[in-house]
Amino acid sequence: MDILQSVDPTSSLSSLSDPYRPSFFELFAQEQLRDLLAPALRYVLSVFTQRHPRYLLRIVNRFDELYALAMYAVERHYLKTWGERSTTEKTAAFSLLIAVHPSTGSSFAENFYGLRRRRRPGASTDRAKAAATTRPGQASYEALRNREISLSLLFLVGLPYIQSKAKDRWERMGGGVSEEQLFDNGEELQGRRAFQENEQRTKSQLVRLKEKSEDLFHKGYPYAASFYQLWLLIYHMRYLFGKSPYWRPWLRWMRVDVRRVSQDDYPNSVPILPPDLPHPLREPVPFFTSLIRSSPFIFFELLKYALPASIFFFKFLEWWYSSDNPRRRRGGGDGNGGAAPAQGGFGTNVPLFGPPSVLMPDKEGVLFHKEEGYQPPRVPTKMALAGGMHGPTNVASLLHNSCPLCGRTPVANPCMLPTGYVFCYTCAHAYVDEHGQCPVTRRKVIGGKDSIRRVLG
Repeated sequence: MDILQSVDPTSSLSSLSDPYRPSFFELFAQEQLRDLLAPALRYVLSVFTQRHPRYLLRIVNRFDELYALAMYAVERHYLKTWGERSTTEKTAAFSLLIAVHPSTGSSFAENFYGLRRRRRPGASTDRAKAAATTRPGQASYEALRNREISLSLLFLVGLPYIQSKAKDRWERMGGGVSEEQLFDNGEELQGRRAFQENEQRTKSQLVRLKEKSEDLFHKGYPYAASFYQLWLLIYHMRYLFGKSPYWRPWLRWMRVDVRRVSQDDYPNSVPILPPDLPHPLREPVPFFTSLIRSSPFIFFELLKYALPASIFFFKFLEWWYSSDNPRRRRGGGDGNGGAAPAQGGFGTNVPLFGPPSVLMPDKEGVLFHKEEGYQPPRVPTKMALAGGMHGPTNVASLLHNSCPLCGRTPVANPCMLPTGYVFCYTCAHAYVDEHGQCPVTRRKVIGGKDSIRRVLG
């Protein structure tokens, strides 16, 4: 078998052999979606916390715990509502709909990408697969039981929470920075260690045991994290080349694999509202009662549509506040379109600042009192005009394009001071270094020689 065909997710060879086996890239995409949800929600919450710290600061401080509880509710809904073998705990309005298709249990991210989890049959030969497709109880056998659902919740919610807290704890303890990197001097390092040894003698056994365990965790966490990633890499490679049906080790322990959703796994249209919902005008009380009873199902099912809508909304905000938006280039950021407002680019409260006023020359400056060595600007030959004729030299243009300190035309290696006047670099550097002010305006140059800017072009 060609290696490229086994790796390519669009390969026709793998599709013909098992069309419902997802590619590694599909599984990796849904895993990335789960990993990116927490940082995105944390960032949005931190932005709102800056405006309302009184109400949201406690939520931000306990974000990991609250996010784990929220994801537990979401993942439990998608695993139990569509994947449980029994339908006794389902909402009454949806019990018949779910009972017909009981084998589509999946996590939130897997459901978003059209994947599902199933209990893998004990016999996986081609002959057994052909017989299993015609067996009446096959759909019920593939449905997730309480054991698979509980273990799935443990690895979908519990494991990421433990990893997040462990990494946060390791970073709080200094991360990968050692004492040798903090103390350049060997004597300081030896003195610190001697001081720590003296403190150890006065501490209780419980405190010393706690410190040793923290030190062991700080040193062993990078190795444990590397071993964990290597362990997952082995399963990734085995799944990528078709050597194993499990792309995660805990799926192997549960004997649960991930499959693509077929047309028989879901009904043609899954309604968000209950099919037997009473009429709101004729029976308002039963209508609101049924709506409240079905609100958890409706909320969790709407998350599938809220995720792409939120992604589109954030991309729209990113474009709206970027320089690619033509309205922002015109200064009309108030959303009304057209030209910019009279007093502001983002609203009437933000004024538009015009160009700075020109700093006029001081009467004691070099324009009125020439420096020693100043030579009037001149050109070696007369300027050639059209037709080969010669005309007089324009003295005003020469004065405008000459160095005010030495009179050279054109300015050699031009540079500009913060006052806006241009000089030769050597002249300006020497003058500012000696006097610390602009030769023309006699204003103090803040920053001295570092404020000189070269003029290119």
